[in-house]
Amino acid sequence: MLISKQISKQISKQISKQISKGQFSKLQTRLLLSYLLVIATILGAFSTAVYALVARDRHQQLNASLRQIAAASASTLEIIEHEYEELTTEEEYKGYIPRDANGNFLPISLSQLMDKYQAKSIPDFVTNPLISTEQGVEWFDRKQELMVREGNFFPKNYLPKIVSPKGQIVQQGNIRSFILPVYAAAKSEQSKPEQLLGYVRATKSMDLLNAELRRFQQGLMAGVAIVSGLVTVGGFWLVSESLKPILQSFEQLKQFTSDASHELRSPLTAIRASIAVMQSHPERVHPADVDKLKAIASASAQMSQLVDDLLLLTRMDRQAPDRAAWRQIALDEILEDLVDLYSDRAEEANLKLQSQLIPNLEVYADAFQLCRLFTNLLANALQYTPSGGTVTVSSQRSRTHALVRIEDTGIGIASDQLPHIFDRFWRADQARSQHQGGSGLGLAIAKTIAQTHGGDITVHSQLGQGSCFQVKIPLP
Repeated sequence: MLISKQISKQISKQISKQISKGQFSKLQTRLLLSYLLVIATILGAFSTAVYALVARDRHQQLNASLRQIAAASASTLEIIEHEYEELTTEEEYKGYIPRDANGNFLPISLSQLMDKYQAKSIPDFVTNPLISTEQGVEWFDRKQELMVREGNFFPKNYLPKIVSPKGQIVQQGNIRSFILPVYAAAKSEQSKPEQLLGYVRATKSMDLLNAELRRFQQGLMAGVAIVSGLVTVGGFWLVSESLKPILQSFEQLKQFTSDASHELRSPLTAIRASIAVMQSHPERVHPADVDKLKAIASASAQMSQLVDDLLLLTRMDRQAPDRAAWRQIALDEILEDLVDLYSDRAEEANLKLQSQLIPNLEVYADAFQLCRLFTNLLANALQYTPSGGTVTVSSQRSRTHALVRIEDTGIGIASDQLPHIFDRFWRADQARSQHQGGSGLGLAIAKTIAQTHGGDITVHSQLGQGSCFQVKIPLP
């Protein structure tokens, strides 16, 4: 008995760290996705920061350009105002400036204003053909009445009632303007405060800037997409290379489990045969050794079951599902047979075993493996349900899956233990202290069989109230 426990303990230490190919594939996928998520976050933050910095710089350049144009135009406001006043008041130039239907003067261009002198006094920044045509400059008097404008791009809105003495940026849609108040310089310290002469408004279209930023953003997005693709390929290779030693270790553990199980089968078979022979001749056994023989027989049977379970798990981990044995089977028939098989055991334990099955519930599966799956769950429910309790086997049909529930009113499982119940060699402390026997692989085998068939097992349990295991198998 002691030897069997030590062997079982050594094997459990090895196999408890083992994962299946499906779990390894999920681990590889999680690592790759985590790696890509980190890289995508870094690239996204970097590209966003670069775009924000470039956009801010270009907007600042546009604002500086507007300020420069407005400042240069402000130096001519006093002259323009004087010339404009001559055109509007002197009889010599009567009719020179056009009027609207109400008789109000319409704004004229700077070239029209200076035409009477045939002078080339128009600033280059508004007439140079090399400069963008989507800009304009306007000169206003102190009453915010538009006098002269030059260019071909002007906002339709009026000047704000209050303008900061240092000027202010105003944006309307895709139009950005800088409005600069112009003051007459004080002649001496004793002079009156600076007098407002008027306003200058420099305007530029945002279309070119927005188009430039849009192209830059598209370039960044294309760069991020290309880098992400390269990172995905490189990340997949890096993750695969980094996991190779781990996978090799897992394969060695699986090979060890398989070899150890095969090597243990022969001596265990010999031990069980020898004990069976000795128990068949009780007269040859000393009375003091009878209980020892029973203990050895029980331990060898438990070890044989453990070895068989380990071999089954190893085969399912290392091999693809053998679909040659799969066929259309009726779940209700399998479950009815199991309920009939375990009804005597339930009656002996003073348990109520009942079924609520729907007919004609068929799945495409390995009948032997499904029988093993439900046998493990049903035996587990009967084992951990105290006398007077109830175990219920029921089935349902969803749109895509067959659902089988095995419920009991047993000892239940603590909430902190639920995430571990399908781990190999797991048994809750309370179950371990009250119920002996079993290898601790039953639920792990059931979970593996369900996943092999494209399904899954979930559990809901409350300590002291019972558990409900639900098996989900895809419909054909």
